Amino acid sequence: METQVERQRRIGVEIPVTITTVLDSLEAAIADMTEHGAQVIGCTLPAGTRFQIEYMGQTLYAQCRWAEVDRMGVKFSFPLTDGPLHERLMLARASQLPGEAPTGTHLAYEPMQARLGGQGLRSFGRATGGFGRRTG
Repeated sequence: METQVERQRRIGVEIPVTITTVLDSLEAAIADMTEHGAQVIGCTLPAGTRFQIEYMGQTLYAQCRWAEVDRMGVKFSFPLTDGPLHERLMLARASQLPGEAPTGTHLAYEPMQARLGGQGLRSFGRATGGFGRRTG
C-alpha cells in the first residue's frame, strides 16, 4: 500500500547562506523553503552529502537529496522551528499575497533594484514596451 506524502507549499525567499562540508565552505542562497527543506542555488553537492547551513549564527544540519549544475534540493535533519531562518520563513509566508505563486520576490524582502540603487537598470517586461525597446 502506497501512502501519499502531503507536501507543504514552498515559499520563495532570497537568503544568503554558507554551506559547510567536511572539506569546504561555499557561499550560496536559499531560493525557496519550508520547515523541512529548501532549494539552494549557487552551489551543488553530490546527492546524499550531509552538510551544515549557516545563517546569522544559526547552524542547520541537512542532506542533499538531488542536485543539478547550480542548484540542489536539501532536507533538513530536524524541522525548522526557531531561529533567524525560521523568522525569515515566517515573514515571507506572512507577506505572500493570497493566490500568489510560491516563487519570486516577496514584499518581505527589498527588491533588487532598490539594493542596486536603481541606476542604469532597464526593465525588459511588457509594461515598459517589451524586450529591447527604448522607452525614454
